[in-house]
Amino acid sequence: MKKGPLNGIKVLDFSQVLSAPFCGMMLADMGAEVIKVERPGPGDISREYGPYINDISLYFCQYNRGKKGIAIDMRSEEGKKVVLDLAAQVDVVVENFKAGTLEKLGIGYDKMLEVNPNLIYGSISGFGTYGPLSHLPCMDIIAAARSGLVAQSGQAGDAPIKPGFSLCDTWAGLQLLRGLSMALLHRQRTGKGLRVDIAMLDCAFYMCESPVLEHSLTGAFAERTGNHHAWYAPYGEFAARDGNIVLAVSQESEWTALCGALGLESLAADPRFSDNEARVQNRDALIQELEKATGTMDRYGLEALLSESGVPAAAVQSLREFHLQPQTETLDVITQIEQEGVGTYTVTNTPIRFSRTPVNPNASAAGHPGAHSREILQGLGYGPERIEALLASGAVHQAG
Repeated sequence: MKKGPLNGIKVLDFSQVLSAPFCGMMLADMGAEVIKVERPGPGDISREYGPYINDISLYFCQYNRGKKGIAIDMRSEEGKKVVLDLAAQVDVVVENFKAGTLEKLGIGYDKMLEVNPNLIYGSISGFGTYGPLSHLPCMDIIAAARSGLVAQSGQAGDAPIKPGFSLCDTWAGLQLLRGLSMALLHRQRTGKGLRVDIAMLDCAFYMCESPVLEHSLTGAFAERTGNHHAWYAPYGEFAARDGNIVLAVSQESEWTALCGALGLESLAADPRFSDNEARVQNRDALIQELEKATGTMDRYGLEALLSESGVPAAAVQSLREFHLQPQTETLDVITQIEQEGVGTYTVTNTPIRFSRTPVNPNASAAGHPGAHSREILQGLGYGPERIEALLASGAVHQAG
C-alpha cells in the first residue's frame, strides 16, 4: 500500500473546535501520525457540538479523523512531564489556545525547545501572540466582523451579512497548513525548526484584497454590491425561471457572446452598456434588461446555452443538487468514513490530490477523550507501573 506524502511526520495536536483541528485533520489525511491531546473528562470543546450518534459528536469526529487521542491534565506536574516527553519525540506541535496559555502552564514553546531544539511549532490565535487584542478569545464570526469582511458583504443599504460557513476558521487552518509545510521544507534544508504564528484576524483581512487595492487607488472603500462584482458587469447573480444563475463576464468578447446567446444584440449596441466601465455605472439597468431574458429560462438550460457560447456561467445549486452532479462523483469530493462506535458517516473529502501518493481521509477519530492513552504512553517507553500510576493519579485518563 502506498504511503501518504507526510508519512513518518509526527504531530502533537493541542487544537480545539475548528481552525487548528482543521489543519491537523489535513495533516492526518496526508499520512502524518497525529496525537490529539485533550483535557480529561469533557475533552475538546467541540465534543459538545452535534449531531450525535451513540453520544459521539460527529462534528468532532469530522475534524479529528485519523488522530490518536490522549487525555492529559496539563495542570498537574506529572501531566506536564508527559506533554514534554511527547514534544521531544514529534516533528510538529499544533495549538490554538489563547496566546500565552501553554506558557502560563510552563509547557510553552520555549520549554518545548529545550527538549526538542528543532521542533516546528504552529499556533493559531484570534489576534496574534502580541498586541492589545492578543489576550482576547476569538471565534470565526468575531474575526470576520473585526476584519471588515462582514462589512464588505451584503447589499448596499442593507445590514452587513456574515459568510455562510466558517470561512475564517477553515482559512486560518489552511494558512497554518501552508506555514507548516514551508517550515518542514526549511528544516529539511537547514536542519532547524521554526515557529509558525497565524492570527485569524489577519487571515480574515487577507481575503479583503480587492477593497484594499481599490482604497489604495481612490482613497475610499466601495459600497457593498451584494451578489455583483464591484469592478465588472455583468458579473453576479441573476434571476432564472426556476432559481438563479451566475454570470462572470470580464471580457468584451464574453459580453458580445452573452448578448448573442440571449438574443439581446440591441444591448450590445446600447451606449449605456458600450464597455465594462459603462456597464458598471449602469448596473441596475443592466440587471433589469438581462433578467427580462434570463427570467424566462431554466437555470440549467441557461448554463448549457451560455457555456457552449463561451460565457462563464453556472446555475446556483443547493448542496443536495451539487451532491447529485456527475462532476461531484467523478472528483470524489464526498466520501464515507467508518467511525468506531458510530458506523459510517458522510464527509467532504480533502481537495488536495497528488499524482504519486495517496490522501486518505477514511480514518476514525478518538471516540472519547483518552481513547488511546495507554498506547501512546507505551510508545513513549513508559512501563506498566508508571502508566498505571499516571492513570491512578488522574494526570492521564484512559477512556473505557
